[in-house]
Amino acid sequence: MTHPSKPLQQDSPTRRGRWLRAIAYGVLAEIATILTIVVIVLAYKYLFSRGLSEAAYTTFGEHVGATVGPVGGTIFTFLLAQRLMPMIPTGFVAHGIVVALAAIALSIAGSIAGHQGLPAGYTVASALKIIAGALAGYLYDRSLGRNRTV
Repeated sequence: MTHPSKPLQQDSPTRRGRWLRAIAYGVLAEIATILTIVVIVLAYKYLFSRGLSEAAYTTFGEHVGATVGPVGGTIFTFLLAQRLMPMIPTGFVAHGIVVALAAIALSIAGSIAGHQGLPAGYTVASALKIIAGALAGYLYDRSLGRNRTV
């Protein structure tokens, strides 16, 4: 723990750890989104609509990815950025944006690997993630302000 009169150095391990944690939470947000898509597609294939053609399952999977990807990615980015906030002392909006950027980076890497490109919806999905991460930080900072004045 640092002394209150001695601010953290820019390159201190504690400071780096906060940013690494934000990156890890962003990766977790994207993994949660991917797992949600996989679970929905598998449930459809093996529980709800058995016996369809592979083309039908592929089409369904594409629709789920196009819908759940942006919505789930936004929700998971917000939720995981929100979980990060109590662990950091300052820079809440910036940390929320880093969570979003890490999720976006994994999403883009996965799309390039899987689709050999980026579907048009990725721009909107990425913007929504950034908004979600920043909003989580803003709301947390605002709630701290209210708690201090009460």
